[in-house]
Amino acid sequence: MDVRTVTTNQNGYYVVTFLPIGHYAVRVEAKGFKTYTRTGITLNVNDQLTINAGLQPGDVKETVTVEADVTPIELQTATASGLITGAQIRELALNTRNYEQLVALTPGVSTGLASDQLYVGVTSPTGLSNQINFSINGNRPTQNNWSVDGADNVDRGANLTLLTYPSVDSIEEFRVIRGQYDAEYGRSSSGQINVITRSGTSVFHGGLYEFFRNDVLNANSFFNNRNLTPRPPLRYNDFGGTFGGPVFIPGHYNTDKKKTFFFFSEEVRRVITYTGFDPILPSRANIAGNFLTRVCVRHDSSGNCTQTSNTISAAQFNPAAVAYI
Repeated sequence: MDVRTVTTNQNGYYVVTFLPIGHYAVRVEAKGFKTYTRTGITLNVNDQLTINAGLQPGDVKETVTVEADVTPIELQTATASGLITGAQIRELALNTRNYEQLVALTPGVSTGLASDQLYVGVTSPTGLSNQINFSINGNRPTQNNWSVDGADNVDRGANLTLLTYPSVDSIEEFRVIRGQYDAEYGRSSSGQINVITRSGTSVFHGGLYEFFRNDVLNANSFFNNRNLTPRPPLRYNDFGGTFGGPVFIPGHYNTDKKKTFFFFSEEVRRVITYTGFDPILPSRANIAGNFLTRVCVRHDSSGNCTQTSNTISAAQFNPAAVAYI
């Protein structure tokens, strides 16, 4: 348990800075007053909570305990934001295991993504730029700022891709700040997405997982069924694991395992995509040079068509087309 002790000013105001996210209790002591204790306080990313203590006259050995049944209202700022917790990140269905898909759950957020296949990395499996097109409160996607544990995470080449993609199993929580935020977020004029990664605890804990998708588990689309086209092949495997715990030297450092921790996360993705098309193949009549619609069979020196016909002789076939057919 980490204990932080601060002293109020003459007006009774106090500030505790640089607290990690977690669960806290506030204890206030003053000579001539009963000790005030408030428990059940949850501090999330970017929170600036106000905890007011009402002291009652009495002996300092007497204690007034308040158990918080609701999260304190943030009174220090008018910031509009939405919090996504670690449990939501890990338990909600994410087809590509990318936490950014959950940004769209925040009010005021719209997305211009072509599909729900928001892959991990600066490029998608098709080779195209993996752009993070989220518009927050109507602003441009390039005006958003993404960070991990307070560090900038935007590829500054185009402002549309990210540099790192923490595994959903390594994220404690993240917050989408939509507006009215403090001057500390001055680099971008739109949304601020701040990710906080997980920490180890006083006991060792780890896990292994495999997330996979396969076409045998998928239903075919309506148009594929209508055209008697089989469902496209899909091979998507995501292997990984996490491990965390205390850092200690028996008999020398952190023997009670309460102040220094580590957390490790690793994952490997194996994605095989199949590129295909639905061709319109020539009929036997077409291969013989016969067509229902008249086509150009002769051009002048300027490339203008001078004669059309429903028949083309084999000598006029393009050699490359013949080889392809």
